[in-house]
Order: sequence, then C-alpha cells, then structure tokens
Amino acid sequence: MLRLIGLSATIITRLGTTKARSSPGPEKTIWRSAPFVLAFALVFGVGFTFASAHAAGTEADAARAADQAFLAALAKTDGNAVGRMLAPDFSWTTSDGQVDDRSQALRALDSIAALDKDETEVLNHFYSKLATVRGVHGGMRFLRIWAKRGGTWQIFAMIDTRVAPKAGPASVEVQAGQGACENPCRTVPYRPKTAMDKAILATCQKTKMIEWKPDAKAWASFIGEEFMIINNTTIRTRAEREVIAQKQEAAGVGTPGDPILAMRIVDFGNNAAVMFSKHFPVRGGRPYQNIRVWVLRDGRWQLAISQQSEIKSAAPTAAVAIKP
Repeated sequence: MLRLIGLSATIITRLGTTKARSSPGPEKTIWRSAPFVLAFALVFGVGFTFASAHAAGTEADAARAADQAFLAALAKTDGNAVGRMLAPDFSWTTSDGQVDDRSQALRALDSIAALDKDETEVLNHFYSKLATVRGVHGGMRFLRIWAKRGGTWQIFAMIDTRVAPKAGPASVEVQAGQGACENPCRTVPYRPKTAMDKAILATCQKTKMIEWKPDAKAWASFIGEEFMIINNTTIRTRAEREVIAQKQEAAGVGTPGDPILAMRIVDFGNNAAVMFSKHFPVRGGRPYQNIRVWVLRDGRWQLAISQQSEIKSAAPTAAVAIKP
C-alpha cells in the first residue's frame, strides 16, 4: 500500500507540474488537467496537500491573477482596490523618467488607467517571489514587477518607456569606441548591504567590463533567455544583442558603460532581485532611470530584463568619453 501511495504521489506530481527543462530559461510551472489529477488521487486514496504539490504553478497563477485584478480595478478607476495592490515601497517610473511613489501614483490613477488599456505583446515571467509582466500599451513599452511579501502579491515597481522605431542602431552600437570605464566597470556610488547584493553587483560590473572589452560568449553566459534591453532608442532581445557583441568582439571595439549616478538593490528571496539605477550616457545626453531584474540560475546571476526611461526634465550632461 505504501509503495502504491508513493507511486501515485509521483505520478500526480509529474502530471500536475512540469518544470521547463530548457536551461537557462526562466523557471516555469505548467498546471495540467487539475480535475484528472484530483480524481486520480481520490481513486487511489492518496492524501496530499494541493497547495504544496503545485506550489510553484499556483503561485505563478496567483501572480497572473493579481495582475488581471489590477487591470480590472484600473478599468473601474477603483482607487481603493488599486491601493491595496501597490506595495508600501512601490514606485512608478513614468515615460518622462519621473519616479513617483505610491501616493503620487494613486493621485495619477486616471493617467495610469489610460495607459493600461489594450495591452499587447504581453509576456509573463515567474521567479519564485518575483513575477514580471512586460508588453506594449499606450504606444509605450511597459514593465510591471510583482513581489510576494507576507503571503500577498503586490506590485513593487512599474516603468514605462517611449521607444523609437526599431530600425535604428542600438545605443551600445552608437556609443561604441574608445574611452575609459572606471564607472561602472570598476567603481560605482553604491555599497552592497548583503552578500547577495555584492554578488549581483559584481556580475553587473563583469557584464559592463565584457561590453567594454568585448567577449560575446562570456557576456551571453550572464544573460537570461528571456532578456530584453528596452530604452528610448531601441529594443533588443538576447539573440539580437548577442549578434552585436559578436560583431564588436570581431572588430575589437567595445562600448564603455554609462556611468552610474545612484543605485540600490532590493532582494526577493535568495534567487531574484530588482536593481534600480540612474545613469547618464557616456557620450553625453540626458540622464535616465534604469530598472533591471536579476535571477539566480544555473549557479550564476543572470540579467532577465533591463528597461530605461530618459529623464525629460533633466539637462543633458557632457560626455565623459569622447569618440576619436
């Protein structure tokens, strides 16, 4: 009987939950035929906890359901409902590069509701205690970051970015050439508070060093399959960005990183974190806000998404590395 129960539990687990095998892709859990699995368990008398057997799958579903509830509340401009879904430390980086806190965002509820209609190209990614929703709305690229704290999914951060046509060259190509990379390659105005943050920062700086002294294969090892870089000039996927890295490596000419003016990292569990930073273009121009999501996968930190928004109200800064 014990052997039968063990076998049944194994079958239930395999039927109910399928982890994505493709590495280094994001961890995904797919719920399959819940009624069948439940019936199977009842027939064989298997006692099990539904939530624990399918924890990852149900958490991903819960995060997606929370996002749908958020959109429904926005459609009704229900400030009370929306307010309950925003984390106390919530921030919204607008398409003008302004960073609004929770109270400011709630006062701008009509503006947010107007943007969040008719979303397209929506992609969901789940990272245990963190979940992201990205896509297009209001003629802009958006990113919503959900976090689970105290048993509840809440929106931790949002960013909107106006993007120029994709036909233009990527900023990493435009800014390629000679120049130093002290900041961000070697030093940044930020001191990590945890060992996890220290490791994430070290990886981030390593990628910047690799972009400066191009090594396409090494760069790709720190970039997730789902990666996208989104800024006001271009959008690039991991594959597209890797092609640029290969070309720069062949030419022996990389790109110095944009210096960092401010940075902070917020951890979620032991395998995901959100990095907020403010930069200015190494070749000169308006500063911008940047939000990155880092995930621990295959024993190393990998960048899942990087999205930027230029600060329209800021004066352009001078170049710190002049192209010859």
